[in-house]
Amino acid sequence: MAEHLRRNDLVCGAAVALLGVFALVSALGWDFGSMRRIGPALFPAGIGLILIVLGLAIAIFEGRSGPLDPDDMPARLNLRSLLLIVAGLAAFTALIRTAGLIPAIWVAVFLSAWADPAARFRDSAIVAAVMSSIAMGLFVHLLGFQARAFGAY
Repeated sequence: MAEHLRRNDLVCGAAVALLGVFALVSALGWDFGSMRRIGPALFPAGIGLILIVLGLAIAIFEGRSGPLDPDDMPARLNLRSLLLIVAGLAAFTALIRTAGLIPAIWVAVFLSAWADPAARFRDSAIVAAVMSSIAMGLFVHLLGFQARAFGAY
């Protein structure tokens, strides 16, 4: 039996890889710096390369898992989930400079968690709090990211 690429995996892998290409191409216009002083282009370029590799891996390896099954294809677009994820990203963008890092991440994660129809309020709030704490520790304290925990900057 010949192996067939599943369209769903191929499209998702291509989307991830294209997002990586966008990040990589965007970073090319910035300064990469040196090994002693890393420039602003290094992080988005690195993330872009990782996304390209992951996207190709999804398309190639996950897509070769057997013949195309009609049950694998979504019946319709889940508009609620899409809107909640976009709302989470928009909330982060709106809140990061005005409310601070912790509220911005908390609201973004909380809204995005509701994209799952099985999400519960308590679980979403806990995940948002944990992710905010991890981001604060990692980005502000460990990496020296210039953001306030609370309040405008």
